[in-house]
Amino acid sequence: MNLKRAIIVTSVVAVGCISVFATYKGKEKDALDKRIFKTTMVEVKENQPPKKGVEDELEFKGGKVFSNFLFDKLEYKWIKYEIKKDSSFTDEDAADVQWIEGEASTTNSDDQTLMMTFKVENYDIEGNIKITKHDKLKKQYDFTGKEKPKKK
Repeated sequence: MNLKRAIIVTSVVAVGCISVFATYKGKEKDALDKRIFKTTMVEVKENQPPKKGVEDELEFKGGKVFSNFLFDKLEYKWIKYEIKKDSSFTDEDAADVQWIEGEASTTNSDDQTLMMTFKVENYDIEGNIKITKHDKLKKQYDFTGKEKPKKK
């Protein structure tokens, strides 16, 4: 009788553990995870016409964003971002549109703060980057672009 009871208890515990681990999928991925956007960065200066833009790639992965331009020019690596709005709507052509708004920010060792805001509408992205030091604007960039097609 004891052996039968031990087998039943062990089986119940094993099934419970397996079901708990089978349902755990890790951290929930957001709508931008593993997406890459080809963008054009344009520096914005007061009282001056915009200069020619610089090609860039924004890569979203695991709750962080990486910009080749920001890394090469200002040495910013992966920056944590937060989704502020993730919704969908139907446009005038009766097509479903996904709308995402988010922001990312970080402060480097020179006490410069980078603040990025962005909006994604289906496959298009646009946004703004402001770099400040002691609450004074040092540089500002606007960017627009499209999602890079994924390889099959």
